[in-house]
Amino acid sequence: MTNAGEFAHLTETMKQKVQAKTLRIRRYETGETQCIQNKMFKEDPPKIYRNLDTKSIEARKHPSVAEVESYWKSLWGEKAQDNESTDWIRREERRKISNMNWGPVQILEITSFF
Repeated sequence: MTNAGEFAHLTETMKQKVQAKTLRIRRYETGETQCIQNKMFKEDPPKIYRNLDTKSIEARKHPSVAEVESYWKSLWGEKAQDNESTDWIRREERRKISNMNWGPVQILEITSFF
């Protein structure tokens, strides 16, 4: 090397080559990771989600039938006070698109699934 300009040019060229190789390696590693994850998803889908999740999941017992019933009754069992004067209800009544009878929701008996 004869002068500082050639040295700077050579240094910049080497930096760009290193950066290009680094990006190529990253793309390869990303593709390899995706391939491994796709294979794992085909073989055992729950396992891929466990591996992706950073938090550990604690195993708990299933809720009892009484707990499930009380949960859903608290959501659907109470009578709700609906706002009958909303604009969108009036618009739909004028349009007569829906022929359904929008009565109250009926609570069905929950049978044991376990």
